[in-house]
Amino acid sequence: MMQAEVFSILVIAGAMIVLIMLSKRSIDMYEEGCKPRGLALYAIMYVQAIISITEPVLGKKRGRALAAYIGSVFLFILLSNWSGLVGLKNPTANYSVAFTFALLTWIIIQVTKIRENGIKGYISSFFKPLFFFIIPNIFSTLAPLISLSLRMFGNILSGTIIMTMLYSFTGLLSGMIPLIGGFDLIGVIVAPWLHVYFDIFSGFLQAFLFVSLTTIFIGIEYKEDLNNG
Repeated sequence: MMQAEVFSILVIAGAMIVLIMLSKRSIDMYEEGCKPRGLALYAIMYVQAIISITEPVLGKKRGRALAAYIGSVFLFILLSNWSGLVGLKNPTANYSVAFTFALLTWIIIQVTKIRENGIKGYISSFFKPLFFFIIPNIFSTLAPLISLSLRMFGNILSGTIIMTMLYSFTGLLSGMIPLIGGFDLIGVIVAPWLHVYFDIFSGFLQAFLFVSLTTIFIGIEYKEDLNNG
């Protein structure tokens, strides 16, 4: 039997593919010199917003090259964080999903570091400034992987747990009200306001923090002035 998180991932991935295809079609229909409208306008605004995150940190060339990855990750995490609002199981409340995204970022960080320093320089960096610093240097290398995955997983899972406890409590209180037949009236009144914070606001914030930290961690590994890169 398919796990609920896997089903949610397939639905979200399918929605992203459809959205990207519709955006491309809308942009292809856009004529030069005309003001973009509808989906084309929102797609252009989204790309510009992502570039505004990557370019100041990585420079114009590298920032635009990484924008596709950052934009895709942000959109997937955002839709995952909001998926609970439409009855899907939130994928990012599963640590394996959060860890996978953090692992992808961590691999890009290590590849960037190797490209900048070479294999020899990468290995020797674990022994700087002295040989016995190898243990803290290893922990320092693994820190982005741990912090990125646990931050997103912990925040999303805690919101899910709080809302589950809230519905249990409001359901119990509503059951004490006569004539409503067990309908969770209190939950209907109270829960939407908390969903605004725990799902919409917190979901957006965690997606934004993830891609922002990803960009910063990658930018740290470049040696030269990124404003010229």
